[in-house]
This record gives sequence, C-alpha cells and structure tokens, in this order.
Amino acid sequence: MKFSPDDLNPDQAFSYAFKPRIGIKAQDTENDKGVKVLEVDSDSPADKAGIKEDDLITSFDGIEVSSADQLAKLSRDAKDAKDKSSMKIQLKRGGKSQTIEIKIPKKLKTANL
Repeated sequence: MKFSPDDLNPDQAFSYAFKPRIGIKAQDTENDKGVKVLEVDSDSPADKAGIKEDDLITSFDGIEVSSADQLAKLSRDAKDAKDKSSMKIQLKRGGKSQTIEIKIPKKLKTANL
C-alpha cells in the first residue's frame, strides 16, 4: 500500500504526539563511570534544569549510570511512568558533585472539534 500527501482529504487533520525528550546527547566514558554530556538542546527540560555540556552524569533517579544506552532506557522508563513529574540526576561538574531535578513536561492532548 502506498501513501501520498495527495491522498489526504484537506478536511482531515492529523496530529502526532511525540514523547517529550530530556534534550541531551550523551556519550559513554572509558571507565564506565557515568556518561559525558556532549550537547544540550536549547530550551529543553535538561537546559531549563541547568545541565551543561561536559557534565558527567553519574546517576539517574538513584540508579548508578554506566553507559549512554542505560541512561536512555532509564529516561524512557521515567517518561512512560504516568505518576512521574520529575527526575533527579546526580552529576559531576568541575570535579564537584551536584543533584539536578529535571521536570517532565506534562503531555497535553488536543482535539479538533
């Protein structure tokens, strides 16, 4: 089956619900003790919480982090939890440890009436 934009009825409205992202790009470290933040998307939940490039994330919601894949899974699981409104991230910046709370944007629904 092929689908083309020409097949759409102009009276139909489509909306896509994307899950909110934390807004970071992270990389494994050689010693498997945390993940290094490579980029922070501007105006993302991570940016608003104060996460910076070169931060070393060491734990996510109390779970020690050893790889970027693990951090991605923990983040997805937290975003899928219906009663979760924030995540606590332990990180190192300039050799000092700190805890940052990232607020999860509420999923807003829309309707065309």
